[in-house]
Amino acid sequence: MLLPRLDEVRRALTAFHIFNFILALAFPVIRSSFLCNYVFATDANQQCEIDSREREILMFLLIILAWKGRKATNWMHYVNNIFLFSKIAGIFLFIRADILAGTLYILACLIVTVLFPEPAYTGPEQVTYFQGEQLFEELTRNRNTVWVIQFFTTWSQECRHTTPVFAELSQKFTLPNMKFGKLDIGRWSKEGERFRVNAHAMSRQLPTICVFKDAKEISRRPLVNESRRAVPFVFSEENCVLAFDLVNLFNEQKQKKEAKTKKHD
Repeated sequence: MLLPRLDEVRRALTAFHIFNFILALAFPVIRSSFLCNYVFATDANQQCEIDSREREILMFLLIILAWKGRKATNWMHYVNNIFLFSKIAGIFLFIRADILAGTLYILACLIVTVLFPEPAYTGPEQVTYFQGEQLFEELTRNRNTVWVIQFFTTWSQECRHTTPVFAELSQKFTLPNMKFGKLDIGRWSKEGERFRVNAHAMSRQLPTICVFKDAKEISRRPLVNESRRAVPFVFSEENCVLAFDLVNLFNEQKQKKEAKTKKHD
């Protein structure tokens, strides 16, 4: 996972990230500081600190976060995983320490979730958004263009986390005869069936990225095995460039465009 760029760091300076950062660190900070005696009900002779069981849970949390980091599409995705699993652990730890503190923590998590949802990506991109049968018609009509298409749904968190990666790829590899597009198969379910992408709530095929050349699909991720199960794929920028052979496709389409221009000249 690459280190964040300056513009990506700026996108993380939102109320969503700030309040979730506070919630993620709330238990270990409170439990190991002077606030402990004020938040948790303890006996006068009992020292308020992180006990051995809580330390084990926090260590297990670090192991989970390290494992999740290997499957994150980018560092923002990883940060969101930290928030999610830290809050889950925090709920358990707060309730275990004090039921009232646990209840208040759950309430704080709900308030932050409702008032400060995760912001949608608003950065630059060169992506065409198709509706209904527009994609099928475009592929049939314009066979000289290579299309890289992301099939997504608006409710899928994995699709949301892949959006910045797909936008970055579109910025780097778009040509007049190599383009990037998206189709919402949550809204246009029949098109999902046409392109063999399962849009059900429990589907492991979201998002799916396909490359079409001469109106034919030449690659897709995730792949679907013989048991009709999606093979897990991490949609990082590096993985996508390699899996879809984007560098070679880009150079090939660029050469075709230049040859066509010279022919007309």
